[in-house]
Amino acid sequence: MQLVAYRPEYRIYLDSLHNHITYERREEQTLAQAMPYFLADWQRILQRVQPGFTVLCDVSRTLGPNVRLVPLYVQLRELLKESGISVMAEVHPSSLTMQSLSRLLGERLALPVYQFTDRAEAEYFLLGYSLAQPA
Repeated sequence: MQLVAYRPEYRIYLDSLHNHITYERREEQTLAQAMPYFLADWQRILQRVQPGFTVLCDVSRTLGPNVRLVPLYVQLRELLKESGISVMAEVHPSSLTMQSLSRLLGERLALPVYQFTDRAEAEYFLLGYSLAQPA
């Protein structure tokens, strides 16, 4: 897996072989006032995947939602949908801080999002999902 975006607020990795993106949200994103490079990083990465890609979104290291950034999250999910995402697995902390916001965004944009509290379970789900899809 290749690290393609390294920011204080997040890390994004690309696995070209499996057409897969891993996004790790960091604690700093909870307090960020703005992230002007966020969408540009995602656009650059989405140019490198094929339709049918999967995403592991790990937000387990967060202090909670950042409502100032909700417009960015909506735009990101629209980009994912336009780029042909197959499925997303989200890893949340065991507390319910982020799950309701994520569920609302997923429903609004009709994205195939599954929520987990264990990263290994989410990775296993995505591996099984990828193996079940026709090549």
